[in-house]
This record gives sequence, C-alpha cells and structure tokens, in this order.
Amino acid sequence: MLDNEEQLTDINIESNNKKPENKPINKKKIISWILVVLLLSAVTFTLLFSFEDMGEVIKVMQNANLKFIGIAILCLLIYTIIWPLSLCLISRAKKNMQNHFIDSYLIGYTEHFFNGITPFSTGGQPIQVYLFTKRKVSAADSTGLILTNFVAYMIATNIFAIAALFYYSTFASNFNASTIWMVGLGFAMNFFTLVFMILMATCKFIRDFFKKVLLALCKIKFIGKFLTKLVPIFDKYCENAQTASKEIFSNKWYFFLAILIRGISLFFYYAIPFFILKSLGVDLALETLPIIMLATAFAITTMVWVPTPGGTGGIEIAFTFIFTTFAGVTSAIGSAGMVIWRGITYYFLMLISAISYIIFELKVKYDNKKELNKNDTCSTDRG
Repeated sequence: MLDNEEQLTDINIESNNKKPENKPINKKKIISWILVVLLLSAVTFTLLFSFEDMGEVIKVMQNANLKFIGIAILCLLIYTIIWPLSLCLISRAKKNMQNHFIDSYLIGYTEHFFNGITPFSTGGQPIQVYLFTKRKVSAADSTGLILTNFVAYMIATNIFAIAALFYYSTFASNFNASTIWMVGLGFAMNFFTLVFMILMATCKFIRDFFKKVLLALCKIKFIGKFLTKLVPIFDKYCENAQTASKEIFSNKWYFFLAILIRGISLFFYYAIPFFILKSLGVDLALETLPIIMLATAFAITTMVWVPTPGGTGGIEIAFTFIFTTFAGVTSAIGSAGMVIWRGITYYFLMLISAISYIIFELKVKYDNKKELNKNDTCSTDRG
C-alpha cells in the first residue's frame, strides 16, 4: 500500500486548480446567530444592571445632550464611510481587480454585520472571501485580499493599543487581582494575531506546517480516506493566497495607505465615547480627547479574547470599568454611557452593515440577470 506522501503524488494535478463550490449563505444560520446575539445581550444587560439603580441610569440617559449624541453618531458614520476604503485600495493593488471598486466597498461594509453575529468576531473575513468569489474572483485571490486588509487593520489597532499602555495605571485601576489577567490576555492575543496573520500571508514554512499537520491526520485511516485527496488542493490554495498577499505587500505605497485609512477610521471610532460622556454631563476638555480614545482602545483590546459575538458580556464590563476611572464619571453615568456607546457602535453599526450586504446581493442578482439576458440576446442574434 502506498504511504500518504506517495498517494499525494498520484493525485491528478488538475485538482489543485479546482474551484470551491459557491454555496449560498445559510439564511437560517444567520437568523439563529442574530437570535443568539439578542439573547446574550439580554442576559448581559440584565446582569450588569442588577448591580445598578436602573431608575438612575435611565434618568441620566433621558437628560443626555442630543447635540453631543448627534456628534457621536456623525463620528460613527464617518468611520463607516472610511472603513471599506482600505479594502478598495488593496483591491486596486491587484492587477485583475481594477474594476471592482463598488463591489469591494460594499463587501468591506459587510464585515461589521458578520463579525457582530459570530463567535470571536471571526465571521466577517470568510464571508468577504465568499462574496468576492460571487464576482468571479478566485478564492485564493479573495483570501489574499482579505488577509492583507486584516493585517493592515491589526497593525492600526496595535498602534493604538501600545499607545494606550502609557496610561495603563489609570485604565487598569478598577481591575483587581482576580480580573487583571484579562488585560494581559487581551493585549497578548491582539499582538499574537497580528504576527500570526503576517506569517500566514507571507511565510512558506507556515503553509508547510499546516500541510504536515494534515498529512499526520491522514495517517488515521478513517480520516485519510477523505482528507488525503484534499491536501494538495489546500496547499495550492494557500500558495495562491500567499502569492496574492505578497503582490499587495510588494506595493508598499498601497499597503501603507491602507494602514493609514484604517488608522483614520479608528480615530473617529475611538472618539465616540468622548462625545457620549460629554452628552451625559461629564466635564471633559477637548485636551482629554486623545486619552478617551486610548481608553476605548484599551477596553476593546482587553476583551478581544471573549468568544461571544462582538465580545458581548466582556466589552460592556471593560467599558464600565475603564471609564469610571475618569473624574465626574459615576457608576450610573458609566453604565448609561456604555448602553449608548454599545447601541451606536454595535447594534446600529450591524444594521448599516446588514443593509450593505443586502444591497450587494441585490446588485449581484441584477448583474447576473442582465448578463443572462445579454447572452440570450446574442444567442438569438446568432440563430
């Protein structure tokens, strides 16, 4: 009997170029994810407010200054407008992606919705790969684009996270001996993810490592029966994805601009709590804006390890813990600010992102129908 290595050499090389099935997104699964998010949110807010005087929190929210709430929403809208531009730019770095600006923009928007409803906020990138394939972009090229765009994002977030550590003693003051590990774990995971993604996008030894792991699994007879023939397909897929990523990385100007775009978009995102706290009557001078932004980065980074969709259950606690360290931010104000912030940056953002996904699907359906009618017309003319 041939061993696993010899079996691989006998597999038709054409399988390396096999395209993945373009399976539609399971709508029932999306609905189930949304229901899970709503359930987790209900449980989280019920637990958090069991320690608060709800009447006082509601009173604080009712007295909010709508002008500053409007500015906070404006910051979110600017963030959402800028956010997809990095993917559009990275797409232009690929020679065969010059005419995909609108598609790239809409696909870039969908990330918030699918990240917001999936564990560890990991659903956005795989869905984006799938959406690009619906536009006849190869799965490998799509993966290379999304992977590179994600690396640009991780570089930007790590810059903010590192800057936030300069105020560690202030931001972490409400954490005690039993909770301070969250901060270390969050920052470690954020940095590890950046390093791992860079290696995934560029290094052959990472690809070889995964291949060896798969080959080792193939030695288990019942696994090897179906996995062995998929190993060369997977290896070729990873090779093509890394080639696409390296092509983009080699265009340093495009990649630098992508990081800059991500950084600018995060600037507006991290500024939102400043205006929310101002709306709740906290006396914050404009000079404190950078500190509030870094506090937001600190809160989000601290809870990246939470496996729930959108970090639900962890990010709310971190926000309240960190922002009640500022003068004038009482427990009631901190809780009210958290509710408004979460409502704007999570639920409202997911709604906008979901609309973008629907528009993309309708656009694809319209274009496919238009192309089909065109082909029918050409067939009729030839006849």
